[in-house]
Amino acid sequence: MIVWLWDVCGPESCGHGVSDDEGRAKRIAEDYLHNGTATVAKVESAFLDIGIRTLIDGYARTGRGWRARAGKRSVRWERFTSTELAAS
Repeated sequence: MIVWLWDVCGPESCGHGVSDDEGRAKRIAEDYLHNGTATVAKVESAFLDIGIRTLIDGYARTGRGWRARAGKRSVRWERFTSTELAAS
């Protein structure tokens, strides 16, 4: 099963969650960016491994997804791959 992991981070705190829908995961992350709680966001696809005992250990990140920063008026999403992240 494919799921979407979202991670947000701001000056005072960070947060994360899981969605079964890419668009929903991006909208959740955007809410944090729009309200100023977060300054950066990432949404990454992952495989859910149901055979693992705990849910947090049950996600295998694919290294593919989206990252965003809050602009003055909007949020702009850019695709990333794990090779791009390793180079930055």
